[in-house]
Amino acid sequence: MVSFSARGAANFDARTAFAATFLKIAALVSAIGTLALAALIFSWQAGSWILMGERSSFPISRVLALAGLDEPPAIQTTDTQRIFGWLLDLPASGFLLAVAAVLIGFWVFAASVEKQFATTKR
Repeated sequence: MVSFSARGAANFDARTAFAATFLKIAALVSAIGTLALAALIFSWQAGSWILMGERSSFPISRVLALAGLDEPPAIQTTDTQRIFGWLLDLPASGFLLAVAAVLIGFWVFAASVEKQFATTKR
């Protein structure tokens, strides 16, 4: 069993509250940036749909190719290739929305931890 002195516990609470505040801010900024990228992809897709009359997809593999990261994986078994190819064919906008949802979850968690330590401090 670990016991803290009153001074050590207060220091631990202060560090935890600071870490929660940092996580809250970092997660919120990252979620906003991720949502901005998803909105950029959505607007590009909508614009091309309106101009060309057909919906064009924007998979993760295309994003990686534009970034110059389109090298094939080192391990190339048939099952691994199929799974890897399936993951890379997922829409980039959906992936970005899923990442933003996870970041918003971190933000909510950090806000609850921050609130918990703010109420125990008083």
